[in-house]
Amino acid sequence: MRGLRESLSRPQHADGDQWDDGPLPDLTSGIMWVSTGVFGAAVLWLPGSDRSHATLALALAAFATVWGLFELWLASRGRGMTVGRRALVTASTMPIVALALWATGGATSFIQPVMIFTALFISYFFPPRLAWPLTALFVYAYATPLFYDEEAVAVGYPARLVMFALAVTGAMVAIQFLKGRLVRAEAHQRTMAEIDPLTGVRNRRGFETALARAAATGEPYALILVDLDDFKRVNDEAGHPAGDAVLRSVAVAAASIARKGDCVARIGGDEFALLAPGAGASGVLRLLRDLREAMEHPATFAAGLVPDDARTPEELMAHADARLLVQKRNGKQRQPILSSRGRV
Repeated sequence: MRGLRESLSRPQHADGDQWDDGPLPDLTSGIMWVSTGVFGAAVLWLPGSDRSHATLALALAAFATVWGLFELWLASRGRGMTVGRRALVTASTMPIVALALWATGGATSFIQPVMIFTALFISYFFPPRLAWPLTALFVYAYATPLFYDEEAVAVGYPARLVMFALAVTGAMVAIQFLKGRLVRAEAHQRTMAEIDPLTGVRNRRGFETALARAAATGEPYALILVDLDDFKRVNDEAGHPAGDAVLRSVAVAAASIARKGDCVARIGGDEFALLAPGAGASGVLRLLRDLREAMEHPATFAAGLVPDDARTPEELMAHADARLLVQKRNGKQRQPILSSRGRV
């Protein structure tokens, strides 16, 4: 249980998909499968239950229980599936749902009520582009007794199918609407939490998020640090409004030369960072040249590359910080801004 609680406390949306709820879908699905398997096997022996295919029904109950336990194991270790992969897995279980209906009585199957779990699961954990096709496939699985059960019409299954489809569609519309509002609210909150209110670029938290994502790709990336010269004097002599104007002008300048996918951030009082995924030494030097030309306030620059100068985000920050310190100490006689294993 402790491992499960720790897993659920980990950040969601690790793959950037706002509909990704981390390990929660695996936890929910695991509980659903285990409950259906255990109770399905138990009620099979209640009076009136169809036991014509008891062996297959028990085998399916065992499968549901084992699969549910596997999903609970995934959730406890934070190894949940991405939204796309989970959609494929959910779609692949629809034949099992249809088979379970057949094995437990077809049109009179006792597992029909519990199928609402699946409808709610699809409605909440999948974006519309995946939820609607999965729902259509799910309703089709529910309709399969019409193809083989001779008693389906006699027991009113066509009408039941129509009302089931209506109920599932209604639940889908309502839950998708509410989940969409939640996703948009979370995205807005997350964006605001990662934006520096003064300059409009990323703050330290947003920068660290972008840095972690760049590192997770395994591709090269570069970091440029910008430290404003004599910024304290601006505040002391011209006042904080003037200093704020300088900071905003630097943010605008950096954003103007940043490429698509780059991250511009204010990571300190008068320190900025430009993270450039995929950039090499020549690209960084080009960015540095453009940045110098775009900025009006004098500044000190330093840069580092992965994997040339460092292997991890921490090492890259330490490398760039060290070079920035050297630049500040040397003053006018500054060292090369970019030293990628001996290359300038």
